[in-house]
Amino acid sequence: MTPKHLIIDGYNVLGAMGLPPQKVVGQGEGHRDQFVARLGLYGQRIQCPITVIFDAWRQPGNMRNTAHQSGVTVIYSAEGERADQIIQQLVRQYGKETAIVSSDLEVTNVARAHGAFVIRSQEFLTRLQKGNQASATVRVARGKPEDKDDSESPIVRSKEKKGNPRKLPKKLRQRNRIMKRF
Repeated sequence: MTPKHLIIDGYNVLGAMGLPPQKVVGQGEGHRDQFVARLGLYGQRIQCPITVIFDAWRQPGNMRNTAHQSGVTVIYSAEGERADQIIQQLVRQYGKETAIVSSDLEVTNVARAHGAFVIRSQEFLTRLQKGNQASATVRVARGKPEDKDDSESPIVRSKEKKGNPRKLPKKLRQRNRIMKRF
């Protein structure tokens, strides 16, 4: 089943970009807003609703806040509430219809237990960056043959195995089929 909703752990992905939460909070909302704007463009391209959850649990007097920016639903957690808890609630609510972007072990375990599709933060970033570069370089890439990398050596398998050696295992093929959407 292809996921119909993408839920992202905001500071987890920003941390994978090299921006720790302390730096993002200290420098204002600029990094968050740029990230949300990029996600808005990405959401339009894949035609999938996106929800980003940011931690705001350390700020006293904060209530859970929901905003809509660039076509993306942005949720800030309440005081004493973590983004992981909100993500887990959403996963329990939507189940198999969601794809979760996070590298937190607790979040990914809950997501897998409820049948949600899990994408690691670093893997999502590469897809997000490829998407932005691909839209800018579509005209340049057409008509040019790709260079083959000679540094890769062929995989040597024992002669005892049967089946197609070039065919990926079933779980990897299913994952790749879903990842094509993202």
